[in-house]
Amino acid sequence: MRSIDLPEVQQIEGEENWTTPIVTYLKDGRLLEDKDKARKLRIKVVKFILIDKVLYKRGFSKPYLRCLAPDESNYVLRKVHEGACGNHSGARVLLHKVIYAGYYWPNIQAGAKVYVKVCDQFQRYNNVPRQLSKYLTSMMAPWLFAL
Repeated sequence: MRSIDLPEVQQIEGEENWTTPIVTYLKDGRLLEDKDKARKLRIKVVKFILIDKVLYKRGFSKPYLRCLAPDESNYVLRKVHEGACGNHSGARVLLHKVIYAGYYWPNIQAGAKVYVKVCDQFQRYNNVPRQLSKYLTSMMAPWLFAL
């Protein structure tokens, strides 16, 4: 059971996202018109499964990860980063928490980096080196490798 309840997001007619061709192929077996894109789609679809009209990504050593649309992914990032299971952590930790919660979308790593970069509290309380910078002093050796 997931710790984040996603709001019901219905796909609007005409609005497409990255899951649309995959779901269309898994439901109806329809491929794209372009031969190269159709071949790439057939290769990509092997990693996905459709269960009760919900798209999941298969993992080698992970359980099925629910595939999210862009608007759902922003909601999940916010809930994990700021919610009960979050402590305004960095991008790498946020990425692992989202995957551990059971969610996936193609640019998950870039999305986590962007979200953490604009988070005010993370930027305010992040571990920043506060040591004063000092000039480097060079050490001169009388001959090579004598140190």
